[in-house]
Amino acid sequence: MADRVAETMRDRGRFWSAVPDWASAQIEHDGWSARRLHGLGQTLVSGDVQMALDCLVPGGAQVGLWGLTDTDRVVIRIARDRGLLVTPETLEVEPGWNEAGFVATPCDDAYAVFEISGDAMQQVVCEATAADVEAGSPSAALLFAGVPAMLYRTAPRTARLHVESPLAAYIWTWLQGA
Repeated sequence: MADRVAETMRDRGRFWSAVPDWASAQIEHDGWSARRLHGLGQTLVSGDVQMALDCLVPGGAQVGLWGLTDTDRVVIRIARDRGLLVTPETLEVEPGWNEAGFVATPCDDAYAVFEISGDAMQQVVCEATAADVEAGSPSAALLFAGVPAMLYRTAPRTARLHVESPLAAYIWTWLQGA
């Protein structure tokens, strides 16, 4: 019996989606494309989200589900008192409590970021979620292809999707089949 259990548990990795070469991975379909973005700074904030934005990246903006932002320094709203601060580069921020009323936790590699763009981008997004993206929401959190994610737009035909890094290969596989 022990040999049988060992055999079934030997290599669970063969059931997982293959991890692409992220440096060159690109999906091109009719009317839309996708790629993974690298090098963005990502910092989780809890507490006074607006104060965190003002202190850490003055002039940044808050964005919710399907929101359109014209800046590259944003807080993606996750909940009333939670957000993911996204910047073009890693922020040098002291983790922990800030006297201004928020907690900051650097998490640059915790989320994989995908850019989906093109005329048919919205159809792909709508296929992946039951959320009414056109209605929007103050919170950018949703289920995308069945996994927790955050979704907003950086241009009318360009969306950014943040998913937990261990789920990146699964999302990539899903996008390839869309």
